[in-house]
Formats: sequence, C-alpha cells, structure tokens
Amino acid sequence: MPFEIQAHRGARAFYPENTIQAFCKAADLGCRVVELDLVASKDHRILVSHDPWITAVLDGHPLRRLFYAMEYREIALLDCGTPSPDFPQQQRIEAFRPLLSEVFREVESHLCRIGLPGGMVYNLEVKSRAGLEGVAFPPPGEYAALVVEEIRESGLAGRVRLQSFDPRVVAEARRLMPELCFGLLVEELSALDGFPESTGFVPSYVNPHVSLVDGPLVDKLHRYGAKVVVWTVNDPEEMIRMRRLGVDGLITDHPETALHLPELSAP
Repeated sequence: MPFEIQAHRGARAFYPENTIQAFCKAADLGCRVVELDLVASKDHRILVSHDPWITAVLDGHPLRRLFYAMEYREIALLDCGTPSPDFPQQQRIEAFRPLLSEVFREVESHLCRIGLPGGMVYNLEVKSRAGLEGVAFPPPGEYAALVVEEIRESGLAGRVRLQSFDPRVVAEARRLMPELCFGLLVEELSALDGFPESTGFVPSYVNPHVSLVDGPLVDKLHRYGAKVVVWTVNDPEEMIRMRRLGVDGLITDHPETALHLPELSAP
C-alpha cells in the first residue's frame, strides 16, 4: 500500500479550512484522502467544522455560541472564508460551513470534472468529548446514528473512514455499521492503556499525535493489525522521519509539500 498523505481540513495553505474550496484544491494537488471535522447543529444536521462553536465579540468581550444550540439555517449564514494568519497565502473566499452531504456532493462532482471519478477517500473526524454530551455534542449513540445515516445516504461508505478521540462514538458507529472503516485518534499515550480491550475491537487505524510516535509504538500498533497515520505533520524533515519509523501515512496542513518529497514516495 502506498504511503498515504492526508490533507488536514483540506488544502489549508490555499483556502480556509474545512471549506469545499479547500477540499477540491486538495484533489487538484493530487491528494487522495481528505481529513475533515464533523459537529452537529441543534436540528441534528451534520456539518463540517473543526470547532463546535463560533466566537463573536459583544461589548468588547468574546462570546462563544455553540452550533449545537443553533439551527443549521442560522449557521449557514455565518461566513468562514476569512484567511487565517497562520496561512498567509490563503485566499479570501465566500464560504459557509457546509453540510457533510454538500462536501460529498461537491467534491465528487469536482473529481468527475478533473477526470478522477471515485478518486477520494473521506476521513471523517467526529468531534466529541465526554462531559459535553447534550451541551456541545449529541450523546454518543445518537451522534453516531446521525453520522452513519449521512454516510449510508451518500453511497460512499466504501471510501469513508470514521475516526474520533472519543472511543464511545467509534464503538457506537461500529455497532450500527460494522462494515465501515474506523480509526481512533490519540492525543496522549494514556488513551492506549488497556488497548484494545478498552475499545472492544482493533480499529483499522490508530492515529497518534506526532509527538508520541517512536519505533516501538509503531511496531506495537502494527502487531495489533492497526495502520498508523500520524497527525499533524508539517515539517518536511519530520515527515521523512515518520516515514522512516514505518508509519503508514501522515495528516498534514501542507500536502503540497509532502506530495513532492521523494522520500515519501519511495517503496
């Protein structure tokens, strides 16, 4: 299997994150996997956004409004096309936080236009955190059911992966749709205490933060039968180091860099 390069929230060096333009640009660059983030609205629509809130300023003070407390028709009016100062080459665009169904539809249409029908894998990160059920996110079972329904309706299940830091959501989604490809995101090594008994199964992917990765961890996860895709790797030397450690791929804000490193394409 070729070394995998995933475009983190799309091609963020060119367009604001998690927009349809960013995902289409990732396809133009040659990426065949895009990573995107999912949250839910009050009316149970699954939308694409890294944060489950928007921050506004009221009387000089920042105020967060949770998307889970807003209906999607209101969320869709909020602009998200302003360039990030972290990515100085980003273009200003007119954009809104799209529904997952809209991302599927628009990216698939774009792939057909550029002669690559069926050429994209969608790695969906379900944003969820214990203690925030019913406040910022739906309860895990309800949440998983909403996302699985979107995946079923898309007809793209064979090219979809579902991952989360919250193993409860992953387990619930697997119960509903066991044929789907699953991943567990890892921010601290303690999340792997008792693995795989703690999750109840071995996901196809276990995806740790780059700061956690060394040879023994990669070997351990491979022995369990899980592939390892590391996040978020932006430095070219670090990309090459991860490749030499034997990981199966990386998630990066700069796929335009990773795709042109010969060390990553070498067998």
